[in-house]
Amino acid sequence: HVTVWGSKAELSRVVAFTCLQAVVKKIPTFLEDILKKMYVEYTKCSKMMNPKTRDNIMLMRNSLVEMFKINPSITYTTGFLYIRQLAVTLRSVIVNKKEIESVYNWQYINCLHLWVSVLSDCDACLQPLIFPLIQVMMGVVKLHSSPCFYPLQLHTIRLMLHLAAATNKHIPLVHSLLGTLDFCATVNKAPATKPIDLTCVLRVTKGYKRTKAYQDGVFDLTYELLLNYIAQLSQSISFPEVSFPVTVWLKKFKKKCNNPKYNSQMKQLLEKMETVSRDITERRSSVTFTPKDLEEVTKWENSLPESALTKYFNTWIKIHRSVAAAQSAAREEEGEDGEQEENIMEDSGSDDGEEDEVEAKPGPSSKKKTNKSKKSKSQDTDSANLGKNVNGLSSAVSSPEKNKKKKKKKEKSTDCDSALIPLL
Repeated sequence: HVTVWGSKAELSRVVAFTCLQAVVKKIPTFLEDILKKMYVEYTKCSKMMNPKTRDNIMLMRNSLVEMFKINPSITYTTGFLYIRQLAVTLRSVIVNKKEIESVYNWQYINCLHLWVSVLSDCDACLQPLIFPLIQVMMGVVKLHSSPCFYPLQLHTIRLMLHLAAATNKHIPLVHSLLGTLDFCATVNKAPATKPIDLTCVLRVTKGYKRTKAYQDGVFDLTYELLLNYIAQLSQSISFPEVSFPVTVWLKKFKKKCNNPKYNSQMKQLLEKMETVSRDITERRSSVTFTPKDLEEVTKWENSLPESALTKYFNTWIKIHRSVAAAQSAAREEEGEDGEQEENIMEDSGSDDGEEDEVEAKPGPSSKKKTNKSKKSKSQDTDSANLGKNVNGLSSAVSSPEKNKKKKKKKEKSTDCDSALIPLL
């Protein structure tokens, strides 16, 4: 049933999941073994993320989260085992940066996403697992500072924001978000390219990172996460003090940024922050309790109405997602999603100039074949055979290169599997 649950057929997955739930309810002793086998199957099926596989991975993640809710004590032991394995893998990469592929891949990120979903709605016995998971995600964000990996870092920050909102924890993410905005302050003069949805991208090539389209995508995603982060803090009694450093930095960003679109959005954000700061300062001026009275502080914060920042974030996210959905639908109609991802995604283990070398090889050999054909055939038949020879030769040359790339990808995928899945 676990193998069927990991298949591509959605109906078969649902039926297999219901069968697994029924087995666990009748025989509770099977729960731990089934959870481990389902986790291994989930890691195998989450190696690639694209618009076609995203829904299937989400279905597997949601169903596995439901299985983890059955017995919190077994969930704690299993979660401790696998979160520790993620931390060990990260530590080995910190020691040897050449093994960065074992962390910077969709398999690792989807495992983090799974445990964030499990701990976002968990019992008190699972609370000790939250801090180790946050430390692992912070390590992933700080592992590499290249702009090529900004999409991966922003995806990880999104997971931490989701966990912070669900568990009422504060995670310091300002430095990471503002550091990403620094990349958007300088104007890129590279030729314009068509934008791509960064939700299914972890890293890009060095050439694409200099384009205006990539800069716009990084800014939109960073601005969304920064707005979400500040909106979560806007319900806190300490918002005026917490938001002051962010306000100072955003004003500096406006001065050195020459993009009018970015500056207008930052201006709106600054206005909302100042409004909320004034409102909270006026409200807390009449309180009688002290900061050490945590229960009174919690009651006061819960009594606050929805802040202007929260309203602005909800409105902005609705508009942004509707525009993004329209753009992705237009790209799907044109059939450009797959081609764009192949062009901007950085192929691990291959250089940027490999494709140029492959395309350049058919030239000399095709000339030799045409010279031989001129001796035996007329010019009319020569022109017809020339196209056949060139096409046949180009496919013969490109096929070995493709096989080499496939072998490299298979080797790296097996390495990631061994790094993420401990002995059961």
